[in-house]
Amino acid sequence: MSAWEELGFELRLVFAEGEVEERFRERSQGAHPDSGGEEGVFERLREARNDLLNDFKRLELWLKAHGIEMSHSGNISPEIGEMFGRVGEVTSGVDLWVERGVTVNSGLGKALWQKEGFSWKTRVEVLIDEVEVWQEKLVSKFPALEEGKAQDDFAQALQVRAELGFLRKWRSELQTRFGKIWEGLV
Repeated sequence: MSAWEELGFELRLVFAEGEVEERFRERSQGAHPDSGGEEGVFERLREARNDLLNDFKRLELWLKAHGIEMSHSGNISPEIGEMFGRVGEVTSGVDLWVERGVTVNSGLGKALWQKEGFSWKTRVEVLIDEVEVWQEKLVSKFPALEEGKAQDDFAQALQVRAELGFLRKWRSELQTRFGKIWEGLV
């Protein structure tokens, strides 16, 4: 049973804000084993909710439901490609900064190292915000992707999937570095 079927939706990409959560609450009432629900039902409902709330996963499952073969690669726009270099630069810079922190012994050295850490923190925050803006832009294409399926044109959907995949990975890497920066600063 698909995530859409679990929650009682037709197969689609676009949902109104809160719609998935509301349907999950309706469907899961009494489904939790602690409330006398059947074993596994609540877990399937929760997994379906999580899949439909995750833009990348929802698109991937939607493509699979239409019989579209996917690879782990895909075309990406030059703008997303350009971001790849900046994410790599910042993540490696933070990693080097963390390594240097282990060897700092003097009070002055520690103060300068922390100052640099705040600079890296700002750069990471800016990139996380940029990744989120790009994710929103890509998700805003979902209505057009649904229209394209009527003509069996899934090329743009595959590109959006590839780009969302990169953005999801980069956001995770940036959030990890953000955590490392805070660990170093406190």
